Order: sequence, then C-alpha cells, then structure tokens
Amino acid sequence: MDALIEAIVITNDRGKIERCNKAAVGMFGYSQEEAMGQDISILMPPNEEAKHSNYVERYRRTRKARIIGIGRELNARRKDGTIFPIHLALSEITYNGTVRFIGLIRDLTDDKKAEERTLRLHTDMITASRLTTMGEMAAAMAHEINQPLAAIANYASASERILASRPDDIEDIKTALHHIKTQSHRAGDIIRKLRSFVTPGSVDLEPTDIKAIIDEIKPLAEVDANANNIAIYFDVSTNLPKIVADQMQIQQVLLNLLRNGIDAMHDCNPEHRRLELHCYIATPHNIRIDVIDHGHGITEEAGKNMFLPFFTTKTSGMGMGLAISHSIVKSHSGVLSFSNNLSGGATFSVMLPTKMAN
Repeated sequence: MDALIEAIVITNDRGKIERCNKAAVGMFGYSQEEAMGQDISILMPPNEEAKHSNYVERYRRTRKARIIGIGRELNARRKDGTIFPIHLALSEITYNGTVRFIGLIRDLTDDKKAEERTLRLHTDMITASRLTTMGEMAAAMAHEINQPLAAIANYASASERILASRPDDIEDIKTALHHIKTQSHRAGDIIRKLRSFVTPGSVDLEPTDIKAIIDEIKPLAEVDANANNIAIYFDVSTNLPKIVADQMQIQQVLLNLLRNGIDAMHDCNPEHRRLELHCYIATPHNIRIDVIDHGHGITEEAGKNMFLPFFTTKTSGMGMGLAISHSIVKSHSGVLSFSNNLSGGATFSVMLPTKMAN
C-alpha cells in the first residue's frame, strides 16, 4: 500500500477509517494515528458527507452499484479545510465475514489547472482571431463610420448658417437636427456591433435562433463586401429550428467564412464578384449554412491543409481563422467542410445539429 502513489483509505462497513497509506497521509494531512477510527466524513466537504453516506447505505440495502466499482469525480477536504478535486474508485472486499471498503483516490488539482489553462488559451485564441478579422475589415469599417460623421458635420454647419442668416427658420433647424440624430445612431450602431463582436466572453451554449445570429453579422459583412466592390446576398429559410450554440462563436465562424470569400475574389472580374450565404434545413436534425464565393476555388494542396493551424493562402494573416472555426464547429457537434463549385469558386458549409448530440 505504501509503495503506491495513489492514496488508499480502508474503512469498515460503518464508514470508520481502519487504515490509510503514506500517499493518503500526504494528501489529506492526517497522520495514521489521527485518521484511525475517524469517520470517513472527515475527508469530505460538508455537502458531500450526506451524499456519500446515502450511496453506501443504498448499496448495502440494494446491492446496486452507484459508486462501488465505479469511479467518479468529487471534492475532498484536507485537514486544514482546503477543498480539492479528486477521482475516487471505491471497492468492496469481504474478509473473514467482515465487509470493508477500499477507496483509491487520485488528486485532480493539477489536472483541473491544466484543463483551465487549456480552456483559457483556447478562449484567448478565439478572441485573437476575432480581433484579426476586425483588423482585416478596418478600412471598410473606417469608411462606413466616416460617412455618418461627415454627414453630422455637414448638418451641424448647415444649422450654424441657418441660425446666422435665418434664426427664425425653426423647421429647417429641426430637420437638420433630425438628420444629425439619425446619422449619429447609424455610427453608434456600427461601433456597438464591433464592440460586441470583439469583446471576449464566456462560452454559453443555449437554444439560439440561427436567423438572429446571421442578422447580427449581416451589417458588418455588407460593409466589408461593399467596400471591396462585391455583391453580397443572404438567403435564410423561414421557420428554422433553434440550435444549441454559443451565439458569439457561431457569428465568428460565419463572419470569418464571409471574410475569406471576399478575399478569394479580390483579383476577379468585378462583374463576377458575388458572395452568397444560404441557410436551410439539411436533415431532420441539422441545419446547414453555405457560404459561396465566385473566386478561383481551392487547390488540391490547399485543400489538404485547409484546417491546419498557421496555414494560409493569404499574403498576410495568422492562418488561424479556419483552424479556430473548425474547432468551434466541432465543439458544437457540427461539421465544417468545403468543396469547389462547378461554375468556379468554393463553398464552405457549416452543418449544425438542432439539438445537442448525446
């Protein structure tokens, strides 16, 4: 027992500790002498004591395993009161007619910290990808915001001239003020959508209307497409079922695909620059979103590496957009795929379940 790195605690059928190994002493802080004869509850947080007692009592009464022979994760308590995560595997043995329970315990503190670091890194990379996408759209956004700002300046100047020459012309002043308010709201809406898109947040999977997701990114995509002299078309079917998703992450995937479609048509004939997004029911339990461009398509070599981190066919960029998009879609139990169009260009398709996979 003392040679094992996992903690071992042996109790009788009443839950009294009969023996523990050196690893258990080091893990919980109780010496062998202190632990002997104590109730096993001294190693549990207050909220776990009743649960554990009920599990064991139910097993003794029904012989149906809930925790006996089945490993589970839960919290434990050290002598100093520290609560920490463990994995507990509990077994029953009978010796000379006496029943004992053997608990094999592994400290999960380092595992949980590693999971948290991985999750935090993934979240940071998703946020960085959003910022990169916005950076690529910066020129279009600046142009779009400058338009209402210029209009506000012009209407303000007109109001000054009216006040200087025709101070009694209230109606013209009211009209100018109305236009100023309208244009300020227009600029404010663009800034709010930008801030909402780039602000990091926690992952929140909940029933979501896919049409609402698309409607949120539509103005940003239209601004980018118009600035690049590309016609953009949205076709979203009616009465679509809800998906279980994190709205911000799915928006990021779709905006990234639209942005890539715009880039794919930079050197194409302006007459053929058309970007399409179609959303529809693909199967009884899946919706599908197709982003279709009319560029040069995807080469065989690019297709093999399309979703690999740091791979890009652009002259600049991190090469993380599609890799992160692929990861996001996969985490939603969906599939991100692509194909070349017969008429030229490529289609990227996102398949998402209308309910969480079991």
